[in-house]
Amino acid sequence: MGYRTYIGFLPKEEYNKIKSMTLKELFEYKGEVYNEDDIYENGHVGVYDLGTELYEFVKYTDFTPPETSVKQFFEKEDIKEYYSSDNDLHIVTKEFLAYIIDYYSLKVQKYQQDMLVPFFPDIIQEKYPRKNSDFLNSAKSGWIGLEEQRSFDFEKITQEEQNALYKIIEHMKQIHFDWAHNRRPYNLERGTSVSNSCKYEYAVFELVRLYKTFDWENNVMYYYGY
Repeated sequence: MGYRTYIGFLPKEEYNKIKSMTLKELFEYKGEVYNEDDIYENGHVGVYDLGTELYEFVKYTDFTPPETSVKQFFEKEDIKEYYSSDNDLHIVTKEFLAYIIDYYSLKVQKYQQDMLVPFFPDIIQEKYPRKNSDFLNSAKSGWIGLEEQRSFDFEKITQEEQNALYKIIEHMKQIHFDWAHNRRPYNLERGTSVSNSCKYEYAVFELVRLYKTFDWENNVMYYYGY
């Protein structure tokens, strides 16, 4: 399956119990064997055993959240070293979630702009673009019955516009497959998530839901990977 990262949570009361434990104390607390002389005799407490999963990120994450939004999950050095060798494990704040929401939003914006800029050169600077490419300006319209028809001078299309047109078609095809053939980017019956899609366009709304509904007063959110 490969390395994946998640957001989880646990009650503050539980976190306050375990945050200052040694590795031995944690294993014993979780009912696992801990052998100081032979680590191969030890039981196992994974990062996923420390709380309840809230959200799974896409397979590869490349964001770098603000340092003030994350801190070490545990306080003792032996347990920090044990988990940091193969895992991500940090307590995160509301700022962390807000950063990722903004990061996802910018990802969507950048991809849309890559598709549109060749046709609307000023779309990045203007809320309502005023400039069209020569290719778009070549459009002529007519009517066949009640249906409007448009034709273009394809001698005016640039290579950048052709590349963008291909991206638009591929993008719409992928969006279509999210909705077609009885598939949906949501599930009305299972779980509490708004969307189960890993696409940024949908996933950002699931993160917004978590941001707005998470009980920050009584629970602790943590980011982990394995």
